[in-house]
Amino acid sequence: MLFAAFLTAALLGGNSLFAQSSSYLNLGLSIPQGEFGSKTDNCALLNPNSTMGGANLGANLGFKFIANTKAKGLGIMFTVDGMYNSLQKDIHTEDFIDFNFGNIAGLDMKTQRPSYLNIPIMLGLNYAFNFTDMIGIFVEGGAGVDARFVLPGSVKANGTLLGTTHDFNYEYHYTPKFAFAYQIGGGFIINKVISVGVSYYNLGISEVAGHTDYFYNTNLFNHADSYSTDFSNKEISTSMLLVRLGIRLQ
Repeated sequence: MLFAAFLTAALLGGNSLFAQSSSYLNLGLSIPQGEFGSKTDNCALLNPNSTMGGANLGANLGFKFIANTKAKGLGIMFTVDGMYNSLQKDIHTEDFIDFNFGNIAGLDMKTQRPSYLNIPIMLGLNYAFNFTDMIGIFVEGGAGVDARFVLPGSVKANGTLLGTTHDFNYEYHYTPKFAFAYQIGGGFIINKVISVGVSYYNLGISEVAGHTDYFYNTNLFNHADSYSTDFSNKEISTSMLLVRLGIRLQ
């Protein structure tokens, strides 16, 4: 926010610190690295004894603003990214649920696995060099903060067993977490309009915490039960490789 206020004031005031500015819309793939993307059948989102992220290949959408300085090719960079990653297919939410009632093999079950949404906001430097009007290169780096959101997971089971109806709902809700983050990357500039690049993002380490909501209802003795419990699992180290195509907006 301080950077945005400073930059806006400088541009509107005609401050000679900045020669010109440009902005890019980036989109591409987010490829989990290290423990965040290790192949596993469990992860810290569901198993309190795990440190694995269990993240699958995901997508990225981001915005990059560059205010060029008087130094040729050097600019101050501000980025906002959104990275979505689902869980790997071998991770089954229902495997980590205490169902609190008997055999549910005959019930219709629907599951929704939790998934990751990371939104890092960073400030840094970008250097670009154009060999010709058609081709150039860029390198960049930045640091800031990542906001990690985990979309809820749930298990729902309902049906009739031996004349008794069951309606069961179990939901995981996660607390947003914030951590120091940084990025480094580079790539090619085509026709001064399109960029193709690869960046490494380290989004820090933060614990998995939240609460679970449980509800169970049956027609046997008209019984219903519901409660909520907090959980605090181990920490997840989040890092990923982004492969992106950028389009210059101005």
